[in-house]
Amino acid sequence: MPEYILEYFQKHQLIIEENLLMCRDPEDVEAIHNFRLSVKRLRVLARLSDLISGDVFDAKGSLREINKLFKRSGRLRDLQVTGQLMIDQQYEDLDPVIKLFDRRIAGQRVKFEKALDIFGKESLDEFGHKLKELLQNVTEKQAVACGHILLATLESDIHILFHGSTKEKRLHNIRTKLKDVIYLNNIFDGRLPVQDYIHISIERLRELGELAGAWHDSLNLEVDLGKYLRKHPDTGNINSLQEFMQELKVKKQGLSQEYVCILMNEMKV
Repeated sequence: MPEYILEYFQKHQLIIEENLLMCRDPEDVEAIHNFRLSVKRLRVLARLSDLISGDVFDAKGSLREINKLFKRSGRLRDLQVTGQLMIDQQYEDLDPVIKLFDRRIAGQRVKFEKALDIFGKESLDEFGHKLKELLQNVTEKQAVACGHILLATLESDIHILFHGSTKEKRLHNIRTKLKDVIYLNNIFDGRLPVQDYIHISIERLRELGELAGAWHDSLNLEVDLGKYLRKHPDTGNINSLQEFMQELKVKKQGLSQEYVCILMNEMKV
């Protein structure tokens, strides 16, 4: 029985439960971030578990309740990140937009807390029991073989996403898959031959993840600021904000080009 897989689940179950308690504090924005990170890791674990069980387990279905809470927290987290990016600009003309974001964050927090009130953490306990039962008759060789299968699937997904569209959204979806590769490797304590599949080291993959994250933050800021300007065309500082938008667009395009170059030239997608 590969005990490390069960221990990985137990570790992130604890992180989720601890951070859901801290999420009640509006000042603790990292709690929602940490909660979401661990749910993402469990999603990959669920995919691995389904492969190991031959889809008998339905691990993905077992995470249905936590996924509902995850989705509800998503918009709140996006607003928190974008709002902080605006504050970090130290740009006075953004003050009206920041105030609007503060109100939107407060509204999304109310929705998230309502979802949190009805979330039953026993669903994670049930997942843990099923996982332990599944792993009882699984060998290390079987688990690693399934890890290879999932790694190959993620590599194929990245290739299909990249060539299947020219829209920016595909880069976000690829970013998600890249993070899943890291999470999968973490389940196996870094023992999967990641570079054999995606042609870059795990260290380079993490660097690419940072780059993709910076691009995604710039994209969200551009989209949300664009929505504000369309709804408030008569704002007094419209010219200044439009200039800022143009600078943001140039920065985002530069990050996007660097991101795509690594995907094409280093990862060979």
